[in-house]
Parts: sequence; C-alpha cells; structure tokens
Amino acid sequence: MEIVAQKEELLGTSIEIKLAKQHSHLFSLCFDEIKRIEAAYSRFIDNSELSKLNKRLGEWTFVSDEFYMLIRRGEEFRRKTDGNFDITVKAILDDLGYDQQYSFRSKGQIKTWIRNENDIEFEEKQRRVLIRKEIDFGGIGKGFALDRIARILESKGVFHYYINGGGDIYAKKGEELEAWPVLLEHPDDAQRAIGKIELDGRSIAASSANRRRWGNAHHLINMKIGKPATGVKAIFVLAKTGMEADVYAKAVFTAGFEEGIELSNKLPIETLIISSNNKMYKSKGFEVEFFD
Repeated sequence: MEIVAQKEELLGTSIEIKLAKQHSHLFSLCFDEIKRIEAAYSRFIDNSELSKLNKRLGEWTFVSDEFYMLIRRGEEFRRKTDGNFDITVKAILDDLGYDQQYSFRSKGQIKTWIRNENDIEFEEKQRRVLIRKEIDFGGIGKGFALDRIARILESKGVFHYYINGGGDIYAKKGEELEAWPVLLEHPDDAQRAIGKIELDGRSIAASSANRRRWGNAHHLINMKIGKPATGVKAIFVLAKTGMEADVYAKAVFTAGFEEGIELSNKLPIETLIISSNNKMYKSKGFEVEFFD
C-alpha cells in the first residue's frame, strides 16, 4: 500500500496526516476541519467564539453545542485530575507573556491563584455558560482536532491513517497492516529518540517544557499555585482518545514527578515520565522499545 503525507501549519504547530494514496482526496476535508476548529476556539483570534466568550466575564452567554460540550469536558477533566488540568489558565499565561501578541515578556506574575467552583457555571436547557475567569483550550484543542479527523476518516470508510498534531498523535492500522511506529523524542535533544512504540487505535501525547520556554517561564502551569510546573522533564501518555491523551499528559506533567505518578495511576492511561533529574517511571502497559 502506497502511503502519502500532507502537512499544514495550524493550531500553532505542524499538522501531518498520512493516508493510503487512494484516499488522498480526503486531505482537504481533514485540514478544512482543523481550520474550522482553530477559527472557533483559538484564543489568539479576536473573533473566535472562545475570544468572544472571554470578553463577557460574569455574563450568561449562549454558545454552540460543540463549544458547550468542550467547556463541559474541560470541567470534567479538572475534577478527574484533581485540579491539575484547568481551562481557566489564560490569565496566568497572559501575565507570563504567552499572550495574543506572543510578547513573551512577564507582566508581573499572578501572586495568588484561587480557583473557585463557580468560576464556570452552566445552564443546560438553554446551552448558556457563565465564566468568571478567561478560558483557554490550548490543553484540549489538539486532542479534540485529532479525534474529529479520525471520526471524519472513519465515516468515509478509511481505517488506516496517521494524524500528528505537533507530537500529539492518533493512528490506526487497517486489517492485515502493520501498526504505525512512533519515535519518542529525547527530552534533551530533539534530534534523538529514546525509544519507539507501535500505535494502533490509540493516541499518544507528549508534554515537555523545552518546546515553549522563554526566560524562566514555560506554558505548562501548575494550576494549584498558578506558576510554571517543576519536577518533570518530559512525559508520554497513551490513551484511547486524542483529547484524553492531550489533557492527561499536561495534568500529569504539571502535578510533578511523584504526584504525577500517583495521579496517573488513577487515570485510564499508560505513562512514561522522566523527572527533571532523569529518574524514570514507566507504567506496566506502556510498551516501548528503548534505544541504547
């Protein structure tokens, strides 16, 4: 089977999709869907649905069914991760300099961070939400996009595909075909790999502070204290869906090494965690071929 690939820069990263050549006509459909997701939910686009909601703090606002679902899922993930994942992270990122202008200049970090249960409220029947803190989908958006593309491809009868969203990957192999090999990037050298896994019908997400770091700051925030997380150098998470892998990788990373191991054992994932001083934890089901 001849495999072809196509890449586009979307969601702030490089998106690559691989399909059998006879299905290459579906590339445009897939990338159009990712463009739709970015236009709707990017905090860096002024007229996105998310940006419009963030300008209505303290007001009940009608939102689309999909947007409502994503905010709901964000709150569900917050509870499942003991608060280590939280979509109300935007103000912290902005204050650290990871803002709409990509200034990467600290504006005076938030000294006290308190997350209240009523910071996000829902009105189910009318599909309205009320937010008291601005929200960001940076920790959920790529995973959601992977799941959407997988769903679109399978609705077209395609069951052998590979979708890579800047290192977050969902892949599935067709019948009598081989699983997709995925290299695990070395946390200290992007040109090397520490090992390889075989991916079929699951998603893998990686989190590392070395990709988006400026000065002493980075984008992976410990939401318990409102500051960039410490203690973990890199994490790889295997999950059933792209959204779960995306979210749980960030949650376990920001929890810290020991706390992250404890949290990961409560979640439906397999993990490989590398601490800031190069200790390694691998869950039993994380099957990897390590390189020398």
